[in-house]
Amino acid sequence: MLFVLILLNLIVVTSTTDSWHQLNGMEYYIEYFNTTTLGVTQAKNKCASIGAILAVVNSQRIQEFLVENINTSKLRVASYSFYIGLSWISNTTLQWSDGSVINKSSEYTCWNSSHDSVYNPKNLCVTMGWHARLIDDFKWKSVFCNEVHHYICQKINEVTTIATTSKRQITIQTSTIETSTKATTRKSGTSVVVYAMIGVGAIVIVIVICGIIYIKYQRLDLSRMFVTSRM
Repeated sequence: MLFVLILLNLIVVTSTTDSWHQLNGMEYYIEYFNTTTLGVTQAKNKCASIGAILAVVNSQRIQEFLVENINTSKLRVASYSFYIGLSWISNTTLQWSDGSVINKSSEYTCWNSSHDSVYNPKNLCVTMGWHARLIDDFKWKSVFCNEVHHYICQKINEVTTIATTSKRQITIQTSTIETSTKATTRKSGTSVVVYAMIGVGAIVIVIVICGIIYIKYQRLDLSRMFVTSRM
């Protein structure tokens, strides 16, 4: 069972199909062919139709993984960019499609330029890449939310979830066995101590009884000697 789970993990940690790409329990869908997607709302609806949301690219690992898996040969002219699940909700705060927010400079971002990282009420949505020119590293740009772009979706990988649940169950069972073993060991240790104490107590009692008998006979001998000496 453990071997099967290890094999599953090796498969799902970084796995790739034609458009779906798996990383650390998430599946990412990279859309290439739909040129009629007008605006981020339609992109969100397309993701929702496959049980997903626009991608949350909140780490360098995810950014690099997606860039590695974008097939640039499938990108059409004037559409070299992808909507991701990030948008401005105030002049200082951005929000991901899963509800998490970016409002600290220490949190991961990958802006194409300092201009893109500044709030602009006309450009409230964010893409990886620029629609008019191919940018190999697909850094982020703030864009008008009704522009035509490709999009990247994400959803939880069910196979990974099953594997993780199974591992958790095995871990719980192992912990239970270890706890039972420890309890048995403690019980055995306690029994040994009790038996040792009983043994020591018995020896002490025997020594005391022998001492009493010895003293008694010593006194008896002294009494006899005393009587004999008087006679």
